[in-house]
Amino acid sequence: MTGTPTSSAFLPNITKNLGGVFGWVTPFIVQNVGTTATDLQVSFYKFSDGSLVTCRKITGLGPGTSFADIPNNDADLPVETQFSVVVRSFGAQIVAVVNEQSGVLDRAEALSYNGFAAGSATVSLPNIVRRFFGYHTPFIIQNLGTGPTVATATFVGRGTEPGATITRSIAAGQSQFIEPNVEPSLVDGGAYAVTVRADQPLAVVVNTHNDDFGQAHPVAYATDGITGGFGTLYGAYAAKNANDYGRTGTMSTIVVQNLGTTATTPTLEFTPFGGGATTTFTGPSTGAGAAWAFDPRYVNGAAGTTLCGTGASPGCLPDGEFTFKATAAGTIAVAVNVISPNSAMGYTATGSPAAKFFLPNVTRTLGGSGGWTTPILLQSVTATAAAVEWRRFADGSLVTTQNLTLTPGAGTRIDPLAVASLTNDTQYAVTVTSIGGTVVAIVEELASGGDNAMIYEGFAAP
Repeated sequence: MTGTPTSSAFLPNITKNLGGVFGWVTPFIVQNVGTTATDLQVSFYKFSDGSLVTCRKITGLGPGTSFADIPNNDADLPVETQFSVVVRSFGAQIVAVVNEQSGVLDRAEALSYNGFAAGSATVSLPNIVRRFFGYHTPFIIQNLGTGPTVATATFVGRGTEPGATITRSIAAGQSQFIEPNVEPSLVDGGAYAVTVRADQPLAVVVNTHNDDFGQAHPVAYATDGITGGFGTLYGAYAAKNANDYGRTGTMSTIVVQNLGTTATTPTLEFTPFGGGATTTFTGPSTGAGAAWAFDPRYVNGAAGTTLCGTGASPGCLPDGEFTFKATAAGTIAVAVNVISPNSAMGYTATGSPAAKFFLPNVTRTLGGSGGWTTPILLQSVTATAAAVEWRRFADGSLVTTQNLTLTPGAGTRIDPLAVASLTNDTQYAVTVTSIGGTVVAIVEELASGGDNAMIYEGFAAP
């Protein structure tokens, strides 16, 4: 295609059978968030040398509808290969989400990240760990600029672990990774906040794993690097010993990174999922570039101290599900780790509530009775109602519109299995339009077997 793209989506990590027949594959979904039809140009670049492997064209993607690509089904892509992908649209703006999947049955793992509309010279990663209760967090840095760059990652320990600086030289358009487990300047058991800087725009994806050989229940999840901070951020889901859509014992640690140049004291305010009285926790003074980790299982969120009971008490949330608001003087970023005994998911809180959100990939038992079902978790910031439009992937038709009543500050779960007009084994593109204020939205993607659980963040209307 010729001319200037209306918008682009950068996908730093796309794979086909990486690691063998049950290795990593990364289906990705692109949604038209404009008001007119758009054409797409999808370009696959090989990780190893940045060469263009293939470029394909999709025409006439309608407003609000989505297109999906499954690399394992693409005959023009080599197997056992890793790619960076750029999707360019001509006619309307787009957004994209990537699902990273590997393994089968009890060894299945699933991660999800959002595509990037643009890069940033500074990217913040609140939660990077090395052999931390089995977890490690390799992260992939893509250079979205037009020239080569040196990406400098500055590590600030959450406790007594020493800081470190690690660099990567990255050619234009290519990606490099940092694996904490093999970096000699980092320590086992270390937990860090990381800031990545370069003179070219970057996109960063963090893949968090607890899947070493011998791990009975391997799990993994992914989040995007954060390209800007806010004084107030919103999280559509947090849990303490909850039953999250059948996943009992779900809890969520919340990691708040200070992006400012001076120390700040962050707070977290929790609201029960269906509404109710709020509970606020005040964190410690957190230095520039550093992070505070809140674990709801412990008094005042301080991991390793006194465990909370099941009910509310001083310094403790009751067991259950919540939305939250994080605030601080200056700017902060927040990563949320949603963990159950056999699964793990993650997302980043948003400082940009909006009146309209796009959700590119919402499914109902996709793949069969135990297949992918994707509850929407909607947090009202100030909205009193919302309209939810469901468009079928196969033909782009509007299947149904839900009209919901919302409680400001509280959360609502929209379960595709409970929407009578939807059909099983079907994939939808969804648009949420709020009334009387703003909302934020995330989507859980869940299937039976192993760690088939992931979260992606909804896209605010451009």
